[in-house]
Amino acid sequence: MKIKLILLTLFISCISIHAQNCVSGYVNIDHPDSWEKQIYLSQLSVDEHTNSHNSQIIASVPIQEDGFFAFDKNLFTANSNIYKLYLNPKRKNKLVHKIKNFKLFILSKKDTIFFKKGTSIFSDYTTSNKADLEWQKLKKFESLYESSFAQLDTAQYLMETKGYVKDSLQILLVKLISIKKLDDKNLLEKDIKANPRYYQDLLNELKSSELNPMQYAYLENKLILLSKNVVQQKYSISLLLNGIGLLIIITLLIFYLRSRKKSKSNPSFSLSKQENTIKNLIIEGKSNKEIANELFISLSTVKTHITNIYSKLNISNRKELLLRK
Repeated sequence: MKIKLILLTLFISCISIHAQNCVSGYVNIDHPDSWEKQIYLSQLSVDEHTNSHNSQIIASVPIQEDGFFAFDKNLFTANSNIYKLYLNPKRKNKLVHKIKNFKLFILSKKDTIFFKKGTSIFSDYTTSNKADLEWQKLKKFESLYESSFAQLDTAQYLMETKGYVKDSLQILLVKLISIKKLDDKNLLEKDIKANPRYYQDLLNELKSSELNPMQYAYLENKLILLSKNVVQQKYSISLLLNGIGLLIIITLLIFYLRSRKKSKSNPSFSLSKQENTIKNLIIEGKSNKEIANELFISLSTVKTHITNIYSKLNISNRKELLLRK
């Protein structure tokens, strides 16, 4: 009876301990003297370099002799976030630094993750977090293109990747991770310019979600920057077009003024036969009365003809007419 009671107590104790642990499992260390006996936990944002160890440490726990470790669930947030487990080498060793000594995963305090024993420091794991399971699917999809990315057509890669993100990924945090991958490959700006509505709708969806705004701040900043660039480009084009328009107007105005000036200096001589006769008599020095007597017309008729001549030739007196001869 006592043995059963002891076993029951141990069983309840194990369940209680496991319930408090959100992350647990084993690490495999081939050269224990080369590594610290602590395992570190840190929280990452989407835009952080995944292989950096400079992120803020949330906690660290000792590694047991058999490689077991565990982190309490209270260290994690209620919503899913990206976390990293990693070991620090004790000393500078080129061989040690070539070993992948970290593992990224998505988790919330409502979920659990367990790292199995294996041949690498962090081997396969099981998790109850749906976002992390979806992230694993994304990694498998990306692995199909990673090796041949340099040979792939950029447009094809964008089409395949965005198509998968749009149709297959349902969890926003994982979508953000995939979009960050495009940014790392310098493809995000190109795709935003080609599909601005898609990214604006995605940003609106992110803002209405429970995600921490810091998680999608890089995307929001990118959209704001590109929007400003587009406005600036449109403004520059508008200035250029206005400048070209103003130049055309000035050119036409100059052409018009020169044409008018030329028209004034070289008027059209559309004088009648009688007006030409009177003009020639004026040039000969005849007076109005002499012209009237010679042409057998009245003096008033002569004056009328002279007025018409002056108007047609754009002059105002005999002196100007004499200068025109």
